[in-house]
Amino acid sequence: MLLDFINNLKRKYPNSFWLMCFTITWERFSYHGISTLLVLYFTASIVKGGIGLSPKEATSLYGLYVGILHLTPLIGGWLSDRYLGQQRSIILGGIFISLGNFFLFTSSNIYQLYFSLLFIIIGNGFFKANGTNLVGNIYSDKSTLEREIAYSLFYMFINLGSFLAPFTAGLVADKFFAIKSISGEITHYGYKPMFFICSIIGITWTITFLCLAPKYLKDTGKSPYHLYKAEQKSIFSFDFSDNEKKRIKAMGIISIFVILFWTSFYQSFSSITLYARDYVDRNLLGFIIPVPWFAALNAILGILFAPILALVWNQLRKRNVTIPVKISLGIFSMGTAFAFMTISVLTSGDVKANMIFIVFAYVFNTISELCIAPIGIAMFNCLSPKRYSTFFMGLWYMTMFIASIISGKVAGFTQDMGFLTIFFSLSVILFIMGSVLYLSRKTLDNLMVVEDDCDCRII
Repeated sequence: MLLDFINNLKRKYPNSFWLMCFTITWERFSYHGISTLLVLYFTASIVKGGIGLSPKEATSLYGLYVGILHLTPLIGGWLSDRYLGQQRSIILGGIFISLGNFFLFTSSNIYQLYFSLLFIIIGNGFFKANGTNLVGNIYSDKSTLEREIAYSLFYMFINLGSFLAPFTAGLVADKFFAIKSISGEITHYGYKPMFFICSIIGITWTITFLCLAPKYLKDTGKSPYHLYKAEQKSIFSFDFSDNEKKRIKAMGIISIFVILFWTSFYQSFSSITLYARDYVDRNLLGFIIPVPWFAALNAILGILFAPILALVWNQLRKRNVTIPVKISLGIFSMGTAFAFMTISVLTSGDVKANMIFIVFAYVFNTISELCIAPIGIAMFNCLSPKRYSTFFMGLWYMTMFIASIISGKVAGFTQDMGFLTIFFSLSVILFIMGSVLYLSRKTLDNLMVVEDDCDCRII
């Protein structure tokens, strides 16, 4: 019986899948170890170990950085499909990311900062779409349900890296490498040591992938997709079948709502981070909670909630609950998160806000992410024309690019309009758009045409 269980486990989750889970965990650690600290690093004075930007400049720069970061997978996906293959692209991505993190550690002026961020952006372009899409290729001969469960488990490892990074960043920047005055006030933050740690982590997972990919992945994602001449021009002439056009249209419409979600989600690393630093009472029994730990809360909740939601989706699958319904639930949940942020501002008055409100906000923020992110990734993998699967996965990250640019501007508005106005406005907009998506579910279901016994509507 035990042997049968192990063999069944290996069939459902082969070693190639676990290699990708290991890779994404430490790639996410590297990414979030940097991104969790960036706005804090930007706004801290030079004396305190930062670069001394204003909050408005910092959030705009962060939004631009994350935006371009999510645009490059579109280019990286195209290069992978045409020339490199997914395995080579992932290795190139790891090298560029590791170098970018190291250059960030050694940077001493704004121009060196831009140079280091450029390397991270290029590396992300090679890695992002390929790392995610390779999981889909591992499960290309499996059922839609097995692929969905694999993606949900894969997303758990994404959250594991996303939890470990800000938790470590908080300890490194605010505790272990921070310099404090006699009174206990931090006079210099340890941001640079965390950047160095992320560089070491990056080169470690890259070497591990390089060594193990030939053994476990073998030919999966090794070579670029070989296009026939008739197919080479189709991405530019839009020479798709009628069913493919319908599916692409469905992806385009849903992307509008996904952009709203990411715009709201990215506030966690900008406006909510600054709000937590300046207006939230972070004293817990005499221990001052580092600001990056709030981002870690999102990740640890994701690890806890992911298997629960996977079971819920499995049950709802029997009732044919489709993608638009699940994503609308995610939009409503994010609206609830910002309702709690609104309450936090309203109840604080002249004193700092109670942490409980930001904790509840992160609970619903996490539920929203789990309703949208893994479902959206699986949807794009399923609906995309197979000959351009990596390219279209890049389009999924295009939604993050647009959202990041908007998010940076929205976060900047808090300096002029105040946190209350921004948090309340986002909550209202999210509830309205969630309702619009739910009411449009039948139309979108009809666009997600069933092909090859794969019903992408009920991922």
